[in-house]
Amino acid sequence: MPKIKKDADKKTAIKKTRVKKIIKKEKSLPKAKPITIDVIADDDDFFTNTGFAELPADNISEREGLDVQKRFFSDLVAEMKDKKDDKNLRGELPKINEEKKVQARKSLNLYRRIAFQFIALTALLLLVVAYFFLPSLEITLHPSAETIADSMSFKISAAGEDSEEMDASNSRSLKGDVQILAISAEKVYEATGEEILGEEVIGEIILHNNYNKSQPLVAKTRLLSEDNKLFRLKEAVNIPAGGTVKAAVYADQALEEMAIAPSRFTIPGLWLGLQDKIYATSETAFEYQHQVKRYVKQRDLDQALNDIQQTLDAKATEVLKGIESGDQALAYSLDENNAMVDINAKLGEEKSEFTISARNNIVLALFPKDQAEALVRAKLAFLLPDDKALSSFDSKDIVYHLDSSEIESKTANVTANFNGSMSLRTDADIIERRQLVNLNETQISEYLRAFPEIESYELKFFPSFIKRAPSLADRIKITVWQ
Repeated sequence: MPKIKKDADKKTAIKKTRVKKIIKKEKSLPKAKPITIDVIADDDDFFTNTGFAELPADNISEREGLDVQKRFFSDLVAEMKDKKDDKNLRGELPKINEEKKVQARKSLNLYRRIAFQFIALTALLLLVVAYFFLPSLEITLHPSAETIADSMSFKISAAGEDSEEMDASNSRSLKGDVQILAISAEKVYEATGEEILGEEVIGEIILHNNYNKSQPLVAKTRLLSEDNKLFRLKEAVNIPAGGTVKAAVYADQALEEMAIAPSRFTIPGLWLGLQDKIYATSETAFEYQHQVKRYVKQRDLDQALNDIQQTLDAKATEVLKGIESGDQALAYSLDENNAMVDINAKLGEEKSEFTISARNNIVLALFPKDQAEALVRAKLAFLLPDDKALSSFDSKDIVYHLDSSEIESKTANVTANFNGSMSLRTDADIIERRQLVNLNETQISEYLRAFPEIESYELKFFPSFIKRAPSLADRIKITVWQ
């Protein structure tokens, strides 16, 4: 019975091992009673030589021991499986670690890709936001000054006149005064009409008499120059003894070469012994000229009349300067109906010059300066467009002119001519910002140059390297600089 013995040995060995382990691991279990197993050397002899004995009677203590053994063997099997699993785990651990490392690397790369994609999307979003909200454009406009000129009329009435009697249809009425001043002027004018009668050479000499007697000389007395050119006295003279006399001479022949420089002259008609004592000299050169007859032309009269009128106006201005005061403005005109002009020459009359005298009356209207300026400013404010403002105005540039007057009632109609400059208001909105969206610098310049109200402009881009208007109209700021 070797097999049975072998199995019994195995069971005994297992039992002993299990018992030890149970005792070691489970201290709470009761100690099992030792079981003695007889090993039969020869199973065949055992079965042939002996018969089967009866089964032993049921023993409770043995049954408890068997339960303990059963539990021992089941724990042993579980422990063996655990050891086997531990061995398998220890064998597969490097592979598992490798797989975990690979998976960790894959997970890390995945996280990196996700992080990079998130950063890239965030940066792209920031760029998009910056493209729309970061760029800005500031435009500074320098408006051009436009001249505005106009005139207005108002009525001047005597200060003592009742306001109800003033012209009801004309609300622009001022109380003032109307006066009359007399002025006169006289001037001499040259006649420009001329008729050439011939040519002549004329000059002036000094006659010397170093003799003890006076020496008379008749007209046309000959005078001979040092270069033998003949001249004659225009009029008779008498040279006193030891004295000198100035006299006019002319050339015997009216030629250009007779206009000689200063020289010494002898008198051929005198006795030869007296010629070195009675002689003539010249200090200036003789002149060659045409002999002209002058007369009054129509142009001379017209120019003289215009000039005398301007002279009267200038004289009136001088008179008004003495009347004008700081708080009073004035307007005046010359009374053409009472103008008087006297001319002491007629058309075609032979004269080298003539005289004109003129007299006239100045009609003068005086009125309060501040009230007149207030009317002018009100008219200017009415003329200004809504987007323009008055940039410059000087009340000294107002010119008052008297249109008509009535001396008896002391009323006058006055016209005020005035001018000023206007430019864009600082809050003017003539530029449509939507029209500038996404335009480059050249296109913006062309757009702004189309406005005559703009003299110059400045463009300030932010960032400075972006030379294009923002995509949002709200990012464009326009300032009007005065």
